[in-house]
Amino acid sequence: MKIRIEPYKAWSGGAKALGVRAGILRATKRQVAKHGDFDIIINWGKSQRRFNGEYINDPEKVLIASDKLRTAKVFRDNGVPQPEYTTDLSQAAGWVEAGMPVMCRKLLRGSQGRGIVLASALEQVVPAPLYTKYMKKVDEYRVHVAFGKIIDVQQKKRRLEVPDDKVNWQIRNAHNGWVFARDGVVAPHCVRRAAIAAVDALGLDFGACDLGYNGHTDSACVYEVNTAPGLEGTTLESYFGAFADAIPSIRGGMFRARRYKQAQ
Repeated sequence: MKIRIEPYKAWSGGAKALGVRAGILRATKRQVAKHGDFDIIINWGKSQRRFNGEYINDPEKVLIASDKLRTAKVFRDNGVPQPEYTTDLSQAAGWVEAGMPVMCRKLLRGSQGRGIVLASALEQVVPAPLYTKYMKKVDEYRVHVAFGKIIDVQQKKRRLEVPDDKVNWQIRNAHNGWVFARDGVVAPHCVRRAAIAAVDALGLDFGACDLGYNGHTDSACVYEVNTAPGLEGTTLESYFGAFADAIPSIRGGMFRARRYKQAQ
């Protein structure tokens, strides 16, 4: 069985880590010309179909998941909890006037907080293709789902070495003083349920779901699903185990790590 990984970019760290761990080569057209079509392609964030064969994470589904507005519509239609959203600037301005901060999302495909303008005053509202109400939360989680099951759970925690005045509590990413942690993390039931529902609604086989949790209302709110997550340590082993369960032949190792590295 010919199994390959199709990363959204050649230097994708997550795809390379999984390929080395499982002994799977990156998919190339040269391989197809030489050996014929692949049987299975593990798609790591690619939104275009380049090969024949069975895709794990269909590129058309990845295309939707990578677009925040299209994702929001899918979540709305499937009852997945998410922030209230609009594409109307005047409605967003009305929310701010009513005392509700708004996230102006200038990039529909941005990640790590890129393209977000947090508006808490009317003059801060800027033209954008998507506006979402800022949801108050106590915690943020990343829940990894594969083949309908949760395989790993992480929580965003503040880096203690970052001074208080440098920590951004609204947009929690590495630049703003936050890291993913795992030790002692137990996600609430509503968070786990929402993560599975989000990945399922998008029609994905696997994904890393980012969510907020409000302990006062015991409710979860899905922000997005990442189809090309970074992998290392426990998370890498969790993904390898999930793919090996779905495709048992992977456990035997298809290519040596040395050959995979030479193919890059």
